[in-house]
Amino acid sequence: RFLPTLAMDPYTLESQELPLVVEDTREAFEPATPPQNASLKKIGLAAVLATACAAVFVMLDAGAPEASGRSSASEFQTVQLQEDFQHPFSIWQSAEHTGDKLSRKPVGYFKADFSFSGPEVVISNVQGQVIEGFGGAFTESSAAVYKKLSNDQRDQFIEDYFSLNGLGYTLGRTHINSCDFSMSSYSFDDHDGDVGLTMFDTSLEHDKEELLPLIWAAQYMIRAQGSGRELKILASPWSPPAWMKDQSWNPGAPVMDHSGQPCLKQGMGQVWANYIAKWIQSYQAHGVPIWAMTVQNEPLNNASWEACLMSSKEEADFVANHLGPVIRELVPDVQIFIYDHNKDQVATYALDVLANSVAGQYVAGVAYHWYSGDGWDQLDRLQAELKQTDLKLLASEATWEAYRWRKGTVLSQGDWEFGQGYAHDIIGDLNRGAVGWLDWNLILDEKGGPNHVNNV
Repeated sequence: RFLPTLAMDPYTLESQELPLVVEDTREAFEPATPPQNASLKKIGLAAVLATACAAVFVMLDAGAPEASGRSSASEFQTVQLQEDFQHPFSIWQSAEHTGDKLSRKPVGYFKADFSFSGPEVVISNVQGQVIEGFGGAFTESSAAVYKKLSNDQRDQFIEDYFSLNGLGYTLGRTHINSCDFSMSSYSFDDHDGDVGLTMFDTSLEHDKEELLPLIWAAQYMIRAQGSGRELKILASPWSPPAWMKDQSWNPGAPVMDHSGQPCLKQGMGQVWANYIAKWIQSYQAHGVPIWAMTVQNEPLNNASWEACLMSSKEEADFVANHLGPVIRELVPDVQIFIYDHNKDQVATYALDVLANSVAGQYVAGVAYHWYSGDGWDQLDRLQAELKQTDLKLLASEATWEAYRWRKGTVLSQGDWEFGQGYAHDIIGDLNRGAVGWLDWNLILDEKGGPNHVNNV
């Protein structure tokens, strides 16, 4: 086993100190030359993640998370045909009632097409989307739980998620300012009227307490594999500082929670865009490059925690006139994803934003959440509308809430439907062009927290 322990205290570590390469002494799997330009075209009941070794991950999918019937591995048919020894692949299987949980199976080989009524995997030479990766959210709540672990537990947690011995995560999502899964509401400039952002805390003192050390630890593990991979961070704002928001609905002191409509005070669009760019630059200065950002987390949700309502027209105007230009000027490598809310309205909202041709020139893709159900019709519509573009689809948030657990489920044993529900969504999203899939909090305590608004 190749297990690089962190061998350091992440709370005294700056990311710039991380090693770029650590020798990997594992015995490599050396398949014959894989087919050129082979890519994922269709997945029926199996999820295929194309890699250089054409690794195949299989999990039974018996339908939507709410479905009551469940398949078993015994329902798989086997057909013996002449094997193509030029195109090997690895199989990792999870199947209920078998004991297989991401269990590695013998190397297999592709076979010619044949009549088959079971799970279907179709491989073709038609190139589909490029997979950016899979991951979860680096929230302050997760960071607080991580900090309480022992050193050995921290090492195991980071290995399980980010090493090639574990899940191999390479995507992460984090919040600009606080979110509901923070320990409190906070921003990096609470000075009312500081439109020049001269008081912005570029040292990121708040996030250096817990959040940044967790991100640095993940970076260390990914780089330590010697695979050349890097952690790609998607950043999302929940709310601007309270003093930037229109508080006409609120007779009390300004707050980041809730939102009026419009969310921002008149004239604050450019200030908020400049703030986001300064946050990105500050994170980069602390060794955390930002791969992409979303314009606003859940722009249609007037939540009881940090929120900022934005209609599709308001988001389009903000991107076209403020956010897009400043991101392109100051941090041009950062990609902008629009929407970042539930799938049931993703096509309607995103196409409205993209109808603004000026906004469209700054947009790299569309992000969405899973909470409203499958939403396959919306993704099919969006994929059809965007097929002549380079815009990406990204599943940016999902979580298997406790109300979904089967009666009698206990935390120590888990719930098989958790995995099936996630597999169902991942498979469906990949089939419809998603370039990645992000879980919500990476780790929480046994009560689903901590959380400063108690929506666990």
